Amino acid sequence: MPNVSFDQYSCWEDMLSVQVDMISGRRVVEERGLIWRVSVSYDYLTDSVLRAALAILRSGAPFIASVLPDSRDTPVTSRFLVESLTQPKLLAFDSSKPIWHGLAFSLREEEPHG
Repeated sequence: MPNVSFDQYSCWEDMLSVQVDMISGRRVVEERGLIWRVSVSYDYLTDSVLRAALAILRSGAPFIASVLPDSRDTPVTSRFLVESLTQPKLLAFDSSKPIWHGLAFSLREEEPHG
């Protein structure tokens, strides 16, 4: 992915939990473990970069990515799933090639790491 700047990237650790319905009818929250969550948005993307990014983000399959958490000074590599995706919009043309903006997405780690 291209570089991000200013306040357009964040990565933090969060608890992965699921609601489970018990036989008795009670609903409980089961904590599965710690995962990384990532939020990214881009102001400008070239057409070729956008197409490559969307192919991965729209696939629905987990993918390997390296992220930089706010609590570490070295990247972490893991498998991520797309939780949300904001569709990009055409901004302008540069030498007859489209320039896109407004792509934003959030990711979560597929399996807990801790």
